[in-house]
Amino acid sequence: RLTVKITDQTIPYLHRLFHRFPNLGSLKLTIQSKTIEEIDDILTLISTFPFHNIKSLNLSTRPIPIRSNGLIALSKTMKNLKFLTCYKMVRVEKKDLFFIVDCFPLLEELNLTYPCICCDKDFMVDDNDPLLALPNLRRINLSGNHIAGDQFVNFLHQNCKLLRVFVLKDRIIRKFRNSKYDRSDIIYF
Repeated sequence: RLTVKITDQTIPYLHRLFHRFPNLGSLKLTIQSKTIEEIDDILTLISTFPFHNIKSLNLSTRPIPIRSNGLIALSKTMKNLKFLTCYKMVRVEKKDLFFIVDCFPLLEELNLTYPCICCDKDFMVDDNDPLLALPNLRRINLSGNHIAGDQFVNFLHQNCKLLRVFVLKDRIIRKFRNSKYDRSDIIYF
């Protein structure tokens, strides 16, 4: 499958590029010079192309919120997406995972790494949390996020039955005396 990388320089040629390569398997966006609104517009424009076969989407752009209109628009075209990487988003929270589940239910690998803002409550689990149903998820990378102890790791493991790898490099984590995960950057189930 063909991978196309979209940079600041290729934006003016998107129509030509996508018409030339209609059967893309992977799309990588590395756009830095645009505003959040412009990136959102670019994602919305990309969603107008029939990319039903794209399996991998990599967003390494200026920080944007996960729940952006552009990503919602992309999810309507990229229903078969299996690999999603969002690098340096504004902030990644537990509710973003629920949003991603709704948008891309067939994901096998999810990377939400190194957000610009972290908070100790971003991944707190409570009794009102809906079931996180990513039935095909095998690997998740939340490196650089604030994960406070075992509760969220256990929550994911219980709700994603095929989950085998949980990556937590450079995590912002408080060490808990009884944690079985606090000495490892990669957790294998």
